Amino acid sequence: MSDSVINLRVKEIIIEKYNVKTFVFEQTDGFSLVYKAGQFLTFLIELHGHEVRRSYSMSSAPEVDLFPAITIKRVPNGEVSRFWLDHVQEGDVFNALPPSGRFVLEESDGKARDIFLIGAGSGITPLFSILKQALYSEGESVVTLIYANRNESHTMFWDNILNWQRRFPERLKVIHIHSQPHDEWSGIRGRINNTRLEQLVNNSLQFLRERARFFICGPFELMRSMEITLHYMGFSSEQIRKENFVIEKMPPPPPVSNPHYINLNFRGNAYRLLVPAHTTILDAALQADIHLPYSCKGGRCSTCAGICQSGTLHMSVNEVLTDRDLAEGWILTCSSYVDGDDVTVEIK
Repeated sequence: MSDSVINLRVKEIIIEKYNVKTFVFEQTDGFSLVYKAGQFLTFLIELHGHEVRRSYSMSSAPEVDLFPAITIKRVPNGEVSRFWLDHVQEGDVFNALPPSGRFVLEESDGKARDIFLIGAGSGITPLFSILKQALYSEGESVVTLIYANRNESHTMFWDNILNWQRRFPERLKVIHIHSQPHDEWSGIRGRINNTRLEQLVNNSLQFLRERARFFICGPFELMRSMEITLHYMGFSSEQIRKENFVIEKMPPPPPVSNPHYINLNFRGNAYRLLVPAHTTILDAALQADIHLPYSCKGGRCSTCAGICQSGTLHMSVNEVLTDRDLAEGWILTCSSYVDGDDVTVEIK
């Protein structure tokens, strides 16, 4: 087990809905957890005698909420969500990796901007964290939440969102879209489609287009469609962040591959690591008993991210690193295959 594991005690459990609970944590060492709005925690859970890793976005915001919290919705036939909702009690202690993730709002330069949060279902969790942080810390910026659900009964944080609207009526615009609305629903009916998103964004923009930031979280097809639409509208990749909750199957390793030694620098220790053919850097490190951090192992969460300082390699999947990240040398070790013997990778 990595020496970076933190111990979190369940301080409070809040019942949001019959199938949704919020778990509030405190560190057992008495220190405050350092994290950014929109990041997630990866829990190392023992089930049936083996370790299961599950990542959950934090629904809390560091400058707003006293303690960090995650919100979990029951997943049909989901063993781990059933464990959380049916068995976890206040006082239980969990091992977790430090907060990670790049689904975060970069620090403001003090100028007003539009912040769009686009989500569906439980994808609201990290968006709600960013919503609170942005309203709290950026006094002039405007937040627009576009949130799709079946109806009000299935909408997470419904009352909490209303309360934030009352607190910031001039700076928070909430657009609910219901696919199976109740009879009395007077809002938008249907789904978020390309035309609707384009209209909503254009009608909501208040500041320069190049300053707008977009955060998307929800089903994969929704996120892909929304991202394509935003690019079509002229917004750059650097303005768009997306967070994946569902991990697709990893593509197979490259058909042609050779073993290589690489230099691996991990938390002050230097290793000469053999990466066998058809093996990722992460898997090679774990086989060598080097406990690099990881969560999804699917190229979509960035827990395993490091910097390639020299040499060449290629990633089979990258759903999280931006063009700027790639230009700075960032890689995902879970999907990185080595192309030569001159590779040096640093993981802090």
